[in-house]
Amino acid sequence: MKNIYKVSLSIFFITLFSGCEDKFIELNPLDQASVGNSFTTPDDANLAVMGVYDALQSGSYPQDMAFLTELVTDNTMVQPTRIADAGRGDLRELEFFQFTDNNSYLQSRWSRLYLGISRANLILSKIDQITFPVQTLKDQYIGEAKFLRALFYFDLVRFFGAVPLSLTEIKSADEAFVLKRTPEAEVYQAIINDLNDAATNLPITYASSNIGRATKGAAKALLAKVYLTNKQPDLALPILRELTKAPYTYRLMPTYAAAFDADNTAEAIFEIQYTSSIAGEGNPYPNFFLTNDGTAGKDIYGSTFLGNTGQGINLPTQDMFDAYEPNDARRTYSIVKYFSKQEAADVYVIYKYRGVPTSANNSEDNIPVLRYADVLLMLAEAINETNHNPIPEAYDAIDLVRVRAGLLPLPRTLTYESFKTKLLEERRVELAFENHRWFDLKRFNKAEEVLSAKGYAIKPFHLLYPIPRKEVIINPENISQNTGY
Repeated sequence: MKNIYKVSLSIFFITLFSGCEDKFIELNPLDQASVGNSFTTPDDANLAVMGVYDALQSGSYPQDMAFLTELVTDNTMVQPTRIADAGRGDLRELEFFQFTDNNSYLQSRWSRLYLGISRANLILSKIDQITFPVQTLKDQYIGEAKFLRALFYFDLVRFFGAVPLSLTEIKSADEAFVLKRTPEAEVYQAIINDLNDAATNLPITYASSNIGRATKGAAKALLAKVYLTNKQPDLALPILRELTKAPYTYRLMPTYAAAFDADNTAEAIFEIQYTSSIAGEGNPYPNFFLTNDGTAGKDIYGSTFLGNTGQGINLPTQDMFDAYEPNDARRTYSIVKYFSKQEAADVYVIYKYRGVPTSANNSEDNIPVLRYADVLLMLAEAINETNHNPIPEAYDAIDLVRVRAGLLPLPRTLTYESFKTKLLEERRVELAFENHRWFDLKRFNKAEEVLSAKGYAIKPFHLLYPIPRKEVIINPENISQNTGY
């Protein structure tokens, strides 16, 4: 489905959200635009919900997430001859664990996530003033706003730890500047509350014209991941089991390629939607995977338009290539070796998102956020953690993913620890370049161990990124810096 974010937001959207983005970043009031007379009909509510999705889709979300979840790990790197290029300092900081509070990608993530939260809060604060023809439509919009707000806060708390928690529309500077960093436990509880509400309010499926919107299954899958991250596998387990049965119809596609050759397949639980048919609505992500030597576009994507637009960012590492077992179909689909004229050597390039763009930074490919393969691997994780032992059900779940990739089932002789190690490895190759690696290493308590052993200069305090400097400067009494920065 390629149109849910692509509505013309027209004067309503401009009026509703103009002036808000920078003000929310600075925790200033969000009522810079008059919205009282703009939020009056169900169509207005729908347009406002589209605005929250837009915050997820736009603002370099895919690139920023890739830098903060893949580039900072053993999965990807910057093209070697380009790491010293002007303007690459912020990327060098991430790749070599030299994080500073002035990193532009950290500020961008913080800003865009809070922009999405501010839009969701506005909807939830205003929606009761609208009369809906049916209650289910109102419930759906509330569910979508809460699902997306939960997703935004989930990223924030995993990146930064304790963050300001705002669940209502901010109407004055006084309200904004009393917001303090909220303890992580309270942020997680707010996320859980939102996802429980979303799961109650959202439908299981939509008509074809609305495929791509958040569903009940998406809310439940995200909730299970929140519980696993919060060290509550016993609460995640029944949710994950539920998602494998009717009325849910998720399934693995017959091949790994089939999960990506089309968007919104039966394996997709939630994807960020893109289309190249509308200006500015395409996915810019693939351009960052290309080397910058004039021929990468033709040789990799079968198109000559790209020329020198490749950024040489987020190239797979040799360690990533070597992580796959022999004959793993996921490697041949996800990574291609390419002779780079600039490097005068072979380099690896991400080939997983291969929809041929119609112009630079304008690919058709969606970005998966939650897939059924992820649910199966989380199910195996929750069983192992709950039982402290990989009982047969856990093997069954992980083996579905492995066999689909052309691999043999695991020997059913693993211990709790060895199964956990194997599961982390399996998540790495199955979900490569889908913005999971950093979060997975942290959730498995393996970030320091794994990355240090591979020569990365990671320290304990690096497990949380620094709060962007701007946020501390404008509100020093309430926004403190993370330890180590």
